[in-house]
Amino acid sequence: MAIVRRFLIAPAFARLVRKERGAVRVTEGYFPNQSGRQSHVLVEGSQCHLVLVTPGNGGAPTEERTEVPRGHADALLDVCAGKAVYDRSRVAIGGGRDAFIDHVVTPGALDLVTLEFDDEAEAGRFQPAPWFGPDVSGRDGYDNRAIALQGLPGGTDVAISNAALEALLDTLENRGMSRFALPPRPAAAGEGGGEVLDTLRRMAASKPENEGLPPVATLQPAQTAPAAPAAPAAPAPEGAATAENDSRIDDVIASLSQALGAADETPEQPRQGEAVEVERWTSRLRRSQG
Repeated sequence: MAIVRRFLIAPAFARLVRKERGAVRVTEGYFPNQSGRQSHVLVEGSQCHLVLVTPGNGGAPTEERTEVPRGHADALLDVCAGKAVYDRSRVAIGGGRDAFIDHVVTPGALDLVTLEFDDEAEAGRFQPAPWFGPDVSGRDGYDNRAIALQGLPGGTDVAISNAALEALLDTLENRGMSRFALPPRPAAAGEGGGEVLDTLRRMAASKPENEGLPPVATLQPAQTAPAAPAAPAAPAPEGAATAENDSRIDDVIASLSQALGAADETPEQPRQGEAVEVERWTSRLRRSQG
């Protein structure tokens, strides 16, 4: 039987782990002790087991598991003395070891980190991560059986520090996804728009490096008459050059923002007037920079 160590964890950290790694619902129904033996029914996802724990002769207790049909498991849960229901997430913490983040929902709210070890020596050598809370291994009231039969223990508040949060984020970002992992969240529409506009502002404010190259072709709306060539712009007074250039840049960005917004709404049918306006401002900007 594995050696178990448990630590408290801040509810916000447990919630972050569930969001990033997903979770599986686990239900455990416990029965009163019989002749020193402990028994409970375990339902984890689609797997159902009847678990019997027998004390060893001077050694560690032994655990036996027997798979049972779901109907039998539900019937046993109906007659058990107490139940513990929790959402379990798995997080790789390095060294080939996983930590289980358990968010207890029945009989009440409690968040724990559970780790399993092969022997006492290995369990004693383990150094908890900075985002772990207080060690509650061996304390009365924090094992699943006590939670199911006696209710939640008191004094479960855990302080949150910036160093602990940074350590948890490093763990979630740098380790491989677990079997409970969720697919990456797709980028929302419009994300990255600020970078696009900043790039356009820098392009509009700088002079083209290759003036002899033809202008980049732009997508024209269907059946749109070509715009009449504009007369060469008259040289502006030296004092007003900067203000006029800034005004043109702002107008270009404003028009492009409107065009991009229209493209997000109806990408297959760009608005004719806005596309022509964008081209007109771009042409004026190229002529003024030439």
